[in-house]
Amino acid sequence: MAIKIVWTPRALAGFEEIITYIESNWTEAEVQRFIDNTDHFLQLLAEYPQLLQRSEKQQHVYRGAIDKHNILTYRFNSEANQIELLNIRAAKREPEE
Repeated sequence: MAIKIVWTPRALAGFEEIITYIESNWTEAEVQRFIDNTDHFLQLLAEYPQLLQRSEKQQHVYRGAIDKHNILTYRFNSEANQIELLNIRAAKREPEE
């Protein structure tokens, strides 16, 4: 059974913020490349839900780079067979608490 991926409002807002930045500074081809690469990464994550580094502070939370410019934080719930995307942000930005 495939693992379900759920976007939180915070993760979705971060994703949209990254797209807006790319749109204003690069071409539509780079926007589409980012979307495609993120989709591919999420498919990989659904196959290997413990792919990124586990948080030392929070149980079942993982964090790491999805590419050289962006960081993903997610929670894996094996009982619900679900990955909850908590946040996606540019690596240059300071993390929010």
